[in-house]
Amino acid sequence: MGAHGVFDVSLKLEHSLPFSNLSKLFPLVGIQRWCNLQVDILEFESTREEDMEGLEPALRKMLKELGARLIRFNRYSPKNFEAVVACRCAVDNSTVARIEWAECIPVMPVEYRGGTEYCRFLAFTKETLERAISSLSKFARLEIVSKSVVTRESARGAITVPVDELLSSLTEKQLAAFISAMQLGYYGMPKETTIEEIASRQGMKRSTYEEHLRKAELKILRAVRPYARLAYVTSKKDG
Repeated sequence: MGAHGVFDVSLKLEHSLPFSNLSKLFPLVGIQRWCNLQVDILEFESTREEDMEGLEPALRKMLKELGARLIRFNRYSPKNFEAVVACRCAVDNSTVARIEWAECIPVMPVEYRGGTEYCRFLAFTKETLERAISSLSKFARLEIVSKSVVTRESARGAITVPVDELLSSLTEKQLAAFISAMQLGYYGMPKETTIEEIASRQGMKRSTYEEHLRKAELKILRAVRPYARLAYVTSKKDG
């Protein structure tokens, strides 16, 4: 591997580790996990309320068996909730821990769908890439979904909060409304403009513009939420 290249690898894993087992019990619920080996942020979401029935007690049972502590449980809607966990991740129960053991960098979030884990990591040498694959293969049926070589600059964006994760769910109108609000000083301290003034400049009804803006804000905040929660809870533990 050249001085400026990084392996970017995405995997599909079939195994019997705790979160995959939980996903097998609730195959129609999407699970996203952000982990820094101190705290797990877990988001559960389904398109149907009935798919979530029984998930919370099953999660609590799993955490008790692991000896992990539930720090916080937030129910955002009947079809979406978040759990903050003081994790017990180790190489014998966590793909994230195995990837870090191999001196590679896991890219969050890890996803679980239908009992299958989907994860991504960065490897800076061929040796660490092979070490990670070998370690994961010892307990999982592994499929390499994609493997590419990216620049270190591109890799840096994956380690931080990915821009596409923040903005990809926004429609063109929502993104335009958000950009206009920023450019015209709506988020300044103090505010340099109002919703009415921006809507007028855009030739839109106030209610229409505000709907686009609020939806954009909600989507961006939701994308940032697990990263903010992870940083906040970890800082409290460290303190």
